[in-house]
Amino acid sequence: MFLSMSFRLRTEVEALNMVEAMGAYSRHRTVSLLKPRGDGKGYRLVIAPAVSGQAIAFGYMKSLVELAQQKNLPICDQCRNYESKGGFVKHGTDTSGDLENLVRSCIVEDVTGFMIAKAEVRRTSAIQFSYMTPDIDSSDVAIDPQFHVRAAKPGEKPQPFQVESGTAIYVLGVALDIDKIGVVPDSNGKPKIVVANRAERVKTAIQAIAHLLEGLSFGAKKARYLPVYDVVGAVAAISHPVPFMVSPARISKDMDYVTKTVLRASNYVKLFSDAKETIKLFYMDKENVVGEVKAENIDITKADNVSELVLKIIEVIEKSLRD
Repeated sequence: MFLSMSFRLRTEVEALNMVEAMGAYSRHRTVSLLKPRGDGKGYRLVIAPAVSGQAIAFGYMKSLVELAQQKNLPICDQCRNYESKGGFVKHGTDTSGDLENLVRSCIVEDVTGFMIAKAEVRRTSAIQFSYMTPDIDSSDVAIDPQFHVRAAKPGEKPQPFQVESGTAIYVLGVALDIDKIGVVPDSNGKPKIVVANRAERVKTAIQAIAHLLEGLSFGAKKARYLPVYDVVGAVAAISHPVPFMVSPARISKDMDYVTKTVLRASNYVKLFSDAKETIKLFYMDKENVVGEVKAENIDITKADNVSELVLKIIEVIEKSLRD
């Protein structure tokens, strides 16, 4: 099974991803995006605020650690103590590595991957994150420098500095290869389950996505730049056996992102009918931009918020794993 998701996040006055650690001016991470021209002839480049996929992945790993500790799921000491280690080192400096044992003994390394160069052991992450970028097709974006002053030490003058903040409707893509969790290739290259309670690992990996978004566990500078934040839309798909990616949760003039995903999924199922492809779709819409959606060969479920969306996804996946 393969899970793909795209979210719309209304985020105001955020500084979740700076590109300078020190200095009088802390710049927001920015990216160049293509925006269709008003006359319909080509595109123009727009510089917009963004949050990197690495920053989001770090927040996801933090969520996994917290959930694993609450559920008493296996987690290695290096991942458990990531704060004192300065991040998720994942045995990167080890000279030997047992892939099966590493996967079995740590849910973080199982789901998010690792590489031990000296031992020539690596595991590609089962979860993937896009950059968090603005939906410039349907909304404006802003990058504003905010003036601050550092408290002066005795005998010194106050130190002024500025921090850029970003405001936008952001779009975030997430993909999770469920078939890879708790599984390693055997000596013949065939999938081999190496964990005792694989269903619980899969459930926790998906729950961590809700924790990431509902708990805003990603991003830095939140002590004084905690953004005004809300997830206003999402679309998700569970596909099997051929992976299917949902359309980005953008609002365009011709079609909303859910309808676009439904049409694509319906044709995708027909294209891979010889492989018995199945796709189940889920969506939420607080902006009231999605009309009536239906397709004869696609199951479609609506949710009111991220937690309900993830709960319905988990119910379907748990049933599939039991069957």
